Amino acid sequence: MRRLAVASVYTVVATALLVFGVVLWSASRIDQLSQERQFRTISSALVSSVEKIPYDQESVAIWDDAVRYAKDSFDLKWVETNLGVWLHDYFKHDRTYVIRPDGTVVYSMVDGKTVTNPKSRPDESVFDVVTALRQKMSAGALDDYELNKSRLPHVVDFAFHDNRPSLISAVPIVLESKTAAQERGSEYVLVSQRFLDASFLSDLASVHFLKGVRFSRTDDVAPNETSHPLTDRAGETIGHIVWVPEMPGWAILTDVLPVLTAGLTAISIAIVLLIAGLRRTYRELVHSEAESKHRAVHDSMTGLANRAFFNDRVGALLSERRVSGDALALMFLDLDRFKQVNDTLGHPVGDALIQEVARRIKSLIKPRDVFARMGGDEFAIIKCDDVSREDVEAFCRDVVAIVSEPFDVLGQRAAIGISIGVAMAPECGTDRSELSRKADIALYQAKNRRLGFAFYTEEMSKTLKEREALEADLRRALDTEGELNVAYQPLIAGKGLTVSGVEALVRWNHPRLGSIPPPVFIPIAEECGLIGRLGEYVLREACRTAGALNLGTIAVNVSPIQFRSPDFASRLFAILAHTGLAADRLELEITESALLDSSGTSAKVLRLLRARGVRIALDDFGTGYSSLSYLIKLEVDRIKLDRSFVQALGTCPRSSSIVRSVIAMAHAVGVSITAEGVEKPEQRDFLVSVDCDTLQGYLFSPPVSALSLVENFAIGFRRWQPAAHTPDDEEVADPRVA
Repeated sequence: MRRLAVASVYTVVATALLVFGVVLWSASRIDQLSQERQFRTISSALVSSVEKIPYDQESVAIWDDAVRYAKDSFDLKWVETNLGVWLHDYFKHDRTYVIRPDGTVVYSMVDGKTVTNPKSRPDESVFDVVTALRQKMSAGALDDYELNKSRLPHVVDFAFHDNRPSLISAVPIVLESKTAAQERGSEYVLVSQRFLDASFLSDLASVHFLKGVRFSRTDDVAPNETSHPLTDRAGETIGHIVWVPEMPGWAILTDVLPVLTAGLTAISIAIVLLIAGLRRTYRELVHSEAESKHRAVHDSMTGLANRAFFNDRVGALLSERRVSGDALALMFLDLDRFKQVNDTLGHPVGDALIQEVARRIKSLIKPRDVFARMGGDEFAIIKCDDVSREDVEAFCRDVVAIVSEPFDVLGQRAAIGISIGVAMAPECGTDRSELSRKADIALYQAKNRRLGFAFYTEEMSKTLKEREALEADLRRALDTEGELNVAYQPLIAGKGLTVSGVEALVRWNHPRLGSIPPPVFIPIAEECGLIGRLGEYVLREACRTAGALNLGTIAVNVSPIQFRSPDFASRLFAILAHTGLAADRLELEITESALLDSSGTSAKVLRLLRARGVRIALDDFGTGYSSLSYLIKLEVDRIKLDRSFVQALGTCPRSSSIVRSVIAMAHAVGVSITAEGVEKPEQRDFLVSVDCDTLQGYLFSPPVSALSLVENFAIGFRRWQPAAHTPDDEEVADPRVA
């Protein structure tokens, strides 16, 4: 019995020691795996940070305008907006510098603000990085880049500034077009600096679930902490990122110790529970790591790949294609009319719509293809399977068709479209940046095509350059006199057919190209930020002319972009004061997209204008999202019936009924109505018979110059006289500022 008891005791003790040893080893191993995982996470985050900054800079460094306004003719405002503020606000770069070849700093941005103190100078570590970059370019790095053998040369290094660790990156500012070139060695250098403390460490901790993250220059690590070294280009350690590692193993050991001490009689049960608990915890760790990796490369709203993952995959797949020669299609997708849905139905509906669009397109994606959301309403696809021209075209048609079908989201019905730009590799190149640029150009062209998609061609680059040239000419025209002018088309009162006012219409007579239609140059002005100056010019000229003549009402079209400007009302009031025109004689013609602004800016501007007496007209009525309801919802004085309804009078039986009903509805709520595009006597007679307030069109008069207007009114031009000529189709096309 004694021997059995001793044997039992020894067995229990041995078993207990074995169990304790296994538990201790397991806890230690779990802690080790956890620390290794966190160490790899920090390493990956640092590598990503080092690689990300040059990619951030390339978005503005490879740009003709950057060379033009930072080097050739320095424009501080442009550089501040497009380099300094952009890199700080969008990419969180703390400091930005533009440095000449002789080392002179031509621009400095510190913490989002331009530094104008000439004595302010970057740390020497910045110039060390710039020197290394110039040596790299002298060795032929730019030649390799221009031959598409490598990406834009860059140098990235860790350094200290003001006793703070930072990441410094330098890239040259180069031309993106192939038709021009810079003299080698004359390139300006764009330098970005991001400090690795404060927000960087906070972002690192929140993304990777780290505790107690701090930076130490001397590696003063406490017993419960671990660290990761920071090394510069020379391989020297300049400091350490320190954090408190997660120790799940020791936590588990603390939990099971009471079970072990409860008695050897329960040891077998305790072992089973312990092993089960350890296995469960390990699976949770593995799952947590997998989930963290998934979140790092996927969009949270749609679950699709995000921009970073997509760009990595494009680079990897193109590298494979350089060797194999296989084809690949890079597709950029952008939703049409999505902003209108957001403005009219609200952002929750917009978010749900994005998710539904992603689901529909995903149903068409092949297993080897990559589908990503690049941000906002932009998507991208790498098509690896079925990449013949015919297959890709068929796929684009399917995407356009499936997205064009109406969506029912959150109890609302929304109708949108989609535009797709396609660049094929290898015929369009195998460099990621170049292929992306060409796909982006194709996307821009697709927005102007009925098909909804376009494949990149060299002609598109030519078209884009012509558009850029037209933009430059428009800038010049706004700075000179004689090219831009304002024409005036009479507004005819329905009762008595007398002239009740005029509408101001902008004209551009290009010295080389001749007359350029407003539908061509106005969208360019809106896209490049010139619409404010152009619109203000038209307002100023129109008010000056109306102030000099007793014209009655002067109607001026206002762009939605111009109308949403916070200082639009104050600028308009200044023009009225300067020209002496009474506010109640001015009528602003605005489209419904300008009035339906979810930010609230348009509503505020509208209240200010109406309080001063300025009249508001809703333009292009009947062509928008749900125009009939605006008669009640929007505070407007007049609606302008779109010319498509007027031109259909006499040819479409339903058109007469629609026009009669719209006029009756407008009058019922106290709103005046103007019919534009009146070209035939029978159209005039019908509109007068249904009490249309105002008529406008070539039947009465084409737009005339200010001088002709003065002459006409000087001889008593008060009652309508037949127009001297009948316009052709091009003249009838709506030439107004939209």
